[in-house]
Amino acid sequence: MNLYLNSEKDEGLVTWTKKDYLLAAAERLGLDFVKDDNAIPGEKDYVLNIQPCVIHKGKEWTGLWHIDVQLDSDFPDYYKDVDSVFVASSMGIRPIPSQIVMFQACDPTFHRPEAEKTHDLVFCGSMGPVTIYKERARLFALLENKYDCATVPDRNPPNKYIDIISTARVQLVQPGFTKKSECGMCAQRFFECLGIGPVLCAYSPDLDLLGLVEGRDYLAYRDDKELISNMDKLLASKKLRDRIAKSGRQMALHLHSYEHRLISIINHVQSTIRTP
Repeated sequence: MNLYLNSEKDEGLVTWTKKDYLLAAAERLGLDFVKDDNAIPGEKDYVLNIQPCVIHKGKEWTGLWHIDVQLDSDFPDYYKDVDSVFVASSMGIRPIPSQIVMFQACDPTFHRPEAEKTHDLVFCGSMGPVTIYKERARLFALLENKYDCATVPDRNPPNKYIDIISTARVQLVQPGFTKKSECGMCAQRFFECLGIGPVLCAYSPDLDLLGLVEGRDYLAYRDDKELISNMDKLLASKKLRDRIAKSGRQMALHLHSYEHRLISIINHVQSTIRTP
């Protein structure tokens, strides 16, 4: 089976797409049937379209992995035209019965255990005036008065990004969302940070579906008071930080690497094409 991964390339090599992560995972697994040979996607039997991309059809099977399901996007318009729809959150903007929740993941090589911890916490993700990022800016203003906070400039190369977040004692993940009353989706930054840890994140219903245990693998907060309380707990105890970081990384590697996602995709395609 020749599965073609269709996603737009970043010509400036500034950031990796999910296609890049999956191809790297395929190489680590020793799989030789996931190809990127610059052929026209429409000539392939099996095509997985991964946001962001222009949708192409496969001859035998067409899949769609919708990543930013809480943002405005025309991807749901294609749900009816493909064989399989994967969504990166349990809170899709246009749920359909046949969609499959497939979360984003971590690259297991993104780990810097030797990094010196020079900051109390690092904010992981974009910030700015855009509605979905305003809550991050508010929280940063709240926390920087009490803690040594670092941020990650937009569009760093992946390895540079990991270098920066590894310098913090705590990785803070606040998913973007469209309204204050809504919970954000569990995005890639959560999984990347879970592979480094310790993670302190805004609660999302997605977290309950990951096979993780709050308090063991990560800490969560539901309001400003709980955020400050958990930050203080983590900063007061290196033993606690190390325990959560170790447990979180173990769970990331056991359940939430891009190797796991690739295997799930391949198994789904094979089971689908074998069904009469």
